Amino acid sequence: MSFVSSNFVSNNQESRRILHVDMDAFYVSVELLKRPELKGKPVIVGGNSVRGVVSTCSYEARNYGIHSGMPSVQAKRLCPHAIWLNGDFAAYSYYSREVFNIMRRYSPEVFPLSIDEGRVDLTGSQKLFGPADGIAHRILEEIRDELGLPASAGLANSGTAAKMAAELAKPKGLIVILPGQEKSFLAPLPIENIPGVGKKSLPRFHHHGIRTIGDLAGYNAQQLHSLFGSWAPSL
Repeated sequence: MSFVSSNFVSNNQESRRILHVDMDAFYVSVELLKRPELKGKPVIVGGNSVRGVVSTCSYEARNYGIHSGMPSVQAKRLCPHAIWLNGDFAAYSYYSREVFNIMRRYSPEVFPLSIDEGRVDLTGSQKLFGPADGIAHRILEEIRDELGLPASAGLANSGTAAKMAAELAKPKGLIVILPGQEKSFLAPLPIENIPGVGKKSLPRFHHHGIRTIGDLAGYNAQQLHSLFGSWAPSL
């Protein structure tokens, strides 16, 4: 999926091309490699106890409202027939390394952000491997074909925009934000799509009528500082 505008005009400078790769339900996906008979079923990786917490779950389990970080007791109420698995962090670490090794085939500038997501700067890679969107497709295909794991990704001129695009691309998708189209892509998105804006801070934005990223962009630096203090420069 690409975000394309008919009035796109490129500049003469080489735009940065940052790819953010986010594995889909990573722990569960690795577990399904070992137990393929569980595909299509509500699978939860986490502590199956009174004080346990959901680490991650399959998309089938998410259909019941289960999500990462949810208390296991609550998850069991939502889906009593879910299949619970203990974590295999040795396996997760192995496949994580393999994912980043595939990314390093196309650029030395790979930045792991967690065990299941990271960024790779493809700006200079285009001279060797062609357009960045083509490289992005190849990376996702190699992760799928060689490791048997699904992943989603976003391609943009910054890591933050690429991360938001990757989140919207889930599952098994790729969203490409063309150079010059970042503002148009981001403007209609809910303000909570910005990393760091969560349930606790969301009411502050809504109180000031800020519901989309476009609303936020309408404030100047001084206004943002008066509303959000030290958080303003980041916003």
